[in-house]
Amino acid sequence: MPEVLCLGEALLDLIACEAGKQIEQTKNFYLAPGGAVCNVAVGLARLGVKVGLITKIGSDPFGRFMLKFLKKEKVDTGLMRITDQYLTGLVLVWLDKKKNPNFFFYGAPGADRMLSPLEIKEKNFSGIKVFHFGTVSLSMEPVRSATLKALTLAKKAKARISFDPNFRLHLWKNPSQLKKIALSLAPEADLIKLNQEELKFLTGEKNLEKGAKPLLKMGAKIVVVTLGKKGAFFATEKDQGYVPGYKFKQVDTTGAGDAFASAIIAWLLHFAKIPPEKNEMVKALRFANAFAGLSTLKLGAIEGLLSWKEVEKFVKRNS
Repeated sequence: MPEVLCLGEALLDLIACEAGKQIEQTKNFYLAPGGAVCNVAVGLARLGVKVGLITKIGSDPFGRFMLKFLKKEKVDTGLMRITDQYLTGLVLVWLDKKKNPNFFFYGAPGADRMLSPLEIKEKNFSGIKVFHFGTVSLSMEPVRSATLKALTLAKKAKARISFDPNFRLHLWKNPSQLKKIALSLAPEADLIKLNQEELKFLTGEKNLEKGAKPLLKMGAKIVVVTLGKKGAFFATEKDQGYVPGYKFKQVDTTGAGDAFASAIIAWLLHFAKIPPEKNEMVKALRFANAFAGLSTLKLGAIEGLLSWKEVEKFVKRNS
């Protein structure tokens, strides 16, 4: 039985092999499993966590590829739904000169956004410890209602809630609707993980401390803001702090935020209480910085994800 359930997008990434070129200028691509929530699930599995993924894929070659891959990675696929009415989502990814990714959802909506609330069953949430979701699955119906139903059932099961907004503005006709729904879900979260741009969009604040405060006042227990190479910032009701990152010669930063989320969620399972003590948060962020940074040393969001022992060794060598 999974300790963690993730609900959201499972997609195929078509990644441009040459950085610094526009998508129409690229001739060579690399096919890789992707989708933020799917990446998080695989990251958790690599860290030794029992994790299940709730999503929908098409009965097409990409869907078969994804299902086979996830089973190989030891992600529980028992709650994945397969449809012959919609295609598995495909995302074009190209890197700028700084190796930062740009995304274009091709042929959207994909099968993942056709997940129905009728396919979410209360019995599947019994015994889970953490539920994780994002906002791609909130961008349209019926998957929006499916996500909200799953959140309600996870809360009923007394699971800890992890929310990574992971904004994809082009999926929303009205960005203010995205902001409104994200803020409405902040009180439900034990953990909210954002980057600096997302924090500013959500709260209007560039300053990390000022931006975290309203989210904590709404009811969030832990706010974590990733800062790329610089590391990460965290805030709880009584503590806050900054944990510097590690230096890496990055190949591809696609999915680095998802890797970070995986590591923090894995730590959520270890925290005796929420919010945890400051020293526990510092250890968690140091570990997450390492896991995310190491993931950028290979092309794609998943190839660079290591095991708990491998990351722990790296942290000890570089502390």
